[in-house]
Formats: sequence, C-alpha cells, structure tokens
Amino acid sequence: MALIPALLALCAQPSTADGFRPLPTPITTLTAPTDPAHFSFVVTGDNRSTGHGYPMPACFDEICTEIGYLHPPLVLMTGDVIEGYGDTPAEANDEYDVFLKAVSLTGVPVFNAPGNHEFSLDVANLLPIYKKRMGDLYGSFDYGNSHFVAVNSIAVHADGTVTDGSIDDAQWTWLDNDLKSTTAKNIFVYLHYYPFGPADPDTPGGATTGWKSDAERDRFHAMMVKYGVRAVFAGHNHIYYHTAKDGVDYYISGGAGAPLDASPDQGGFLHYVVVHVDGNKITTDILQPWHLAVTYPNGDGNGQSRETAWVENTNHPDVTVGAVVFHIKSPATGITASALIAGYKGKPAKPVPASIVSQTPSTDGKSVTVVVSLTAKSARTTEVTVGPK
Repeated sequence: MALIPALLALCAQPSTADGFRPLPTPITTLTAPTDPAHFSFVVTGDNRSTGHGYPMPACFDEICTEIGYLHPPLVLMTGDVIEGYGDTPAEANDEYDVFLKAVSLTGVPVFNAPGNHEFSLDVANLLPIYKKRMGDLYGSFDYGNSHFVAVNSIAVHADGTVTDGSIDDAQWTWLDNDLKSTTAKNIFVYLHYYPFGPADPDTPGGATTGWKSDAERDRFHAMMVKYGVRAVFAGHNHIYYHTAKDGVDYYISGGAGAPLDASPDQGGFLHYVVVHVDGNKITTDILQPWHLAVTYPNGDGNGQSRETAWVENTNHPDVTVGAVVFHIKSPATGITASALIAGYKGKPAKPVPASIVSQTPSTDGKSVTVVVSLTAKSARTTEVTVGPK
C-alpha cells in the first residue's frame, strides 16, 4: 500500500518546528493542529538490536506501521535507535539506513533524543555520523499549546570526551534559558537516561536512575519543577514505567524492541505510548505492537470503484486511527465513506462515524487516493468502505 505518498498531502502546511528539526524522512513538516489545545503524539524508543551484528528487531517496523495508521502529528523517540556498540562507521551508517527506512513508515515527523548506543563508546568516529544522519543532539520546538524539549543525556565535553547519564555545561545553560523563555501551556521534555524508575540493570548497586549521579539527577528534577514541566519521557530501561514527583510526570518507554529488562508484570513488554493533550492535562494509552491491523479483503490499489478495509483493534483501549488509505477509481458523483463495527456474541453490526481526511487524484485523473479516519473500538473489527456517493 502506498501509504507515504498518500500522507504527503496531509503534511503540506508550514512547519511549526523552530530550531530542533525532525529526522530526515520523507515527512519533515508538522501539520498545524485543528485545535492547538487538543492533539495527540506518540513516544517510543530503544529499538536497537540484541547485539552487534544482529538485525533491528522486527517489532519496530510493526510499531512504525501502526503509528502510520494512527497518524499523530509527531513522534518522540528516546534514543538507542541503532546498536552502535562495536560498530565501524560503515556498520553504523548501514544501521541508520535500516532505522530511517523503518521510521519512514510512520508517515509523520519524528524527533529523537540520542541514546548511549549511538556514539558513547566511540565518540570520535560515531558522533559525526550521528550528527550527519540524525541532526542536532538537543533542541526544542513548539507545537499547538506545547513546547517540546529534546535533551542529550550523553554529555559531550569540550575536550571531546563523553559521560553517560549526564548533561554538559553548555547544555545546562541552554536548557535553563530555553525553559525560562517559553510561554507554552505545556512543556514536554524527552531524553534517553531516565531520572526516576526501578533499578537500572546496567548500574552496579541497582540505582533507581539511569543518571551518573543522584546529585545531577536532582539538579535536573529541580529545573523541571521550577519551570512547571508537564511530563518527562525517557528510555534506557527496556520497560514501561510511570511515576510522579513534585507535580512532574516521569515516564519510561523503552519497549520498541531492545532486550526487555523485566517481566511483563513489571513493565517488560513491547509497546509504544500515545499521549493525549487536553488543555493542560494529559492522558496516555499504552499500545502493544501486533494489536492493530488494517487489511483489504478485496485487495487495494486495483482501481475498483468501491473498496473495503478491515481495521482490527485488539488493544485494551479504543484507538483513533487517522489514516486508512484507499485507492479507488475516480467517481463522477463524489466520494463517501462509511464504517460499521462487526457483530459480536449475537450483537448486530453497528454503524460508526468515519471521516474523509483527504482525496488526492492520480496524475492521469483515473483514480483517487482517499484517506479516512475513525475510532476503532477496543477488541473489535471495524469495516470501512469508500466509494461513489
């Protein structure tokens, strides 16, 4: 299915990003929100392989494909996007090729805060590659009523050395100035090393933070409290976790494919997080890959006058699907979309709303790409049909 070309039409509005740029994928322009106080975004991270020379986990392609169905305005990633450790420059570049190809499946702008696997063990060779392939190490941008801040928690010092779980002096100054200057309703910060959480499997003694020291972590937290940061999203520990400290919500989302660090009941499961902004409040949905699928029982892209898709949602929550893509023969009477929830346990099928987001004619005018949005009910299949009015 030609998802990316169809979504290009949805992103043809002026960018609202400021200094910090999205990753170099086919979609680098943020769409302006219909309502600046109400929108959603996705957080994910730690999709690296299980070891040097091994492929990126297959679940990351699936996560990116599902994000493409959701079609949020933006995605935040918390680092460790390649294996990196032991890589030659050529191997690192190959891994970025694979990663960026997967990220392109989202069809939306993606912003990354770097992790330790990208360059911390070979800063001389791998840091220049990161900057060339991925962009700046830290920065910020505005979207809707919110300010988004990427923090690099692998400190790069003036002498060229690095410290994992730390922030260098120049970035501390920048971060303080950035946070004090924003007037956004919400501030969201994302980084790799988590400030608060369960015991870090990579830290001797089982410290409950990924930071180099509690003192530096506490300095970071004090800054988050001082400037009223709404939420901080991190990775490194390959789990899902949430806690709140002094009015700041702290999340760990490290479940995009790297080896899990806990049992499922302790947050060790593959996942990605959908964050819903409602004014100055947020709610989250924790989704697992392979629980959202779009299939075409009669085929897709065959120039039919009417096409049907099945949207199967086996997640626990309802899911807002922003981009189900159809390719139909151009009608003379206009296009309509309809949807119904399949019957279940003796209950009849039930019509539900479906909206046409965009209609893009082919260059020869013989066909049209139609993008439809709907809410897919939990544990149900929704049948969506587009065709002539």
